Amino acid sequence: MRTKQVIGLIVLGCMLAALGILAVLIAWLGVELGTVVGLVIAAVLIATYLQVLGPWQRRWGATDEEVGRAMPGDGLLRPDAPSTTRAITIGAPPDEVFPWLVQIGYGRGGWYSYDWIDNDGKPSMDRIDPVLPRLVVGDRIEMLPGFGPVVREIEPNHHIVSGGEADSWCLLVEPTPDGGTRLISRWRQDWPKTVGTYVWLAVADPGAFVMEQKMLRRIRDLAERGQRMFQPVTRVHTLAAGS
Repeated sequence: MRTKQVIGLIVLGCMLAALGILAVLIAWLGVELGTVVGLVIAAVLIATYLQVLGPWQRRWGATDEEVGRAMPGDGLLRPDAPSTTRAITIGAPPDEVFPWLVQIGYGRGGWYSYDWIDNDGKPSMDRIDPVLPRLVVGDRIEMLPGFGPVVREIEPNHHIVSGGEADSWCLLVEPTPDGGTRLISRWRQDWPKTVGTYVWLAVADPGAFVMEQKMLRRIRDLAERGQRMFQPVTRVHTLAAGS
């Protein structure tokens, strides 16, 4: 599948780039000093991500209240399971945002993200497809064929909860006072603490942020475009002088 190949090439490219930088440092400074400098640079980058970039991206767009609040699906895992909450404001009501959520996924409407990476290179839908089968409890929201969270609960125009045995994902829409929507996404994971898990997180955590922020922004743009398309045209009549 193209998506697997692209992800594999991205990971391989990052590894080769790191090795290339190390090789340059060794050629420039010698084996011992070059290796030490390379390790120091890696340590600084890792520390910066863990202390600054990681915490920021895991709550991208979300308020303190949204990060700390309970959401549907939280009870599927232990209370202190690691959590990521991201959010965006959309200038359209929840009932015009939710239809974009229920057609999400590979083989459905796509992921509204970087389609050259996911969705097997196929463009995500830019319209609501009334023919697409309705998402129901038990369906898998596929990221890859046979892989993705299974729908646990759907409340129309409010939330979708999906997940597996050790993770959960909630997409929630709530009205704002001005008639818009807050779209909130929460991921929670309770994966085993193994070396393999930490290696996977090191690769997947920044990648998940890059993909999801694009998804949220694209859903916002699509919903707001639909809102503009159906707004009535206001005609301004100007009276001629003396009439």
